[in-house]
Amino acid sequence: MRTSGLFWGIVFLVLGGLVLLHNLNVLDVDWYIVWKCWPILLIFWGISLLIKKEGSRWYTVAFIIFIVLMLVAAIAAFEWFDGNIDDHWDFKWGDATNQTFSEPYENTIERASFTLESGAGKFFIDGTTDQLIDASTQLNFGRYAFNNSRSGDAANVSLSLKGRSSGWGFGRVRNRADIKLNVQPVWDIDVGVGASAIDFDLTPYKVSRLRIDAGAASLKVKLGDRSDETRVRVHAGASSLRIEVPSSVGCEVRTNTALSGKSLHGFDKISRGNYQTDNFDNATKRIYIDVDAGVSSIKVERY
Repeated sequence: MRTSGLFWGIVFLVLGGLVLLHNLNVLDVDWYIVWKCWPILLIFWGISLLIKKEGSRWYTVAFIIFIVLMLVAAIAAFEWFDGNIDDHWDFKWGDATNQTFSEPYENTIERASFTLESGAGKFFIDGTTDQLIDASTQLNFGRYAFNNSRSGDAANVSLSLKGRSSGWGFGRVRNRADIKLNVQPVWDIDVGVGASAIDFDLTPYKVSRLRIDAGAASLKVKLGDRSDETRVRVHAGASSLRIEVPSSVGCEVRTNTALSGKSLHGFDKISRGNYQTDNFDNATKRIYIDVDAGVSSIKVERY
């Protein structure tokens, strides 16, 4: 028995099994959690080395595959944290550094951009502020840097993690950012993060563009109807994506995924990977969503 064949065979069996069970609505797989279980690959590899002899019994291999598959399925399916994205991976390891940032709002600001650059963590946009932006962070490694600039009626603000911002390292980490934005400007939001849990309630804001580039992600975004046109671009690895859009707005969804389960209620399929709501052509306000992801669960809901 070739160990390399056994190793990759188990990997594909487990991955394919999770995708199949998710597509059949047997399991609600959170790919962010699955990604956090990457050390299981090392277990696979070790097992393949242990049973590399020709005399290994087939039922030994089958039993190992079954146990590991059930382990991953349990992790992916059960809501260990009451299903609340706010509780995912909130590790308490060492002392966390708390930082707060704020930028005053001026009436002359009509357009604004916000950029978030970080590693793995949890990120929230929720609530409003009289300032241009209010942000608070908690982390036990590195520090965040806050930058701002003005050009005419446009303001640019950014929050960037400095220090150990990538890689796994040793021990558990805490990295959380809570952001509030002003409702007056038209916003461009650009997010580049690692394996992350993201929860953005953007309903109070006028959002022109939202771009999210993440690793393995558990992503929840709720969009509003304050902009005539909103463009959303999501690029992620193994992901669980849930996007909510107003039923009064016309919406187009384009997907480019390797393996995915899609739930697009209220959308008509126009062509391969292209879906539109029935009111898209006549709508005065529109939302365009482009998703480029690996193994993923994509759910777009109208409210």
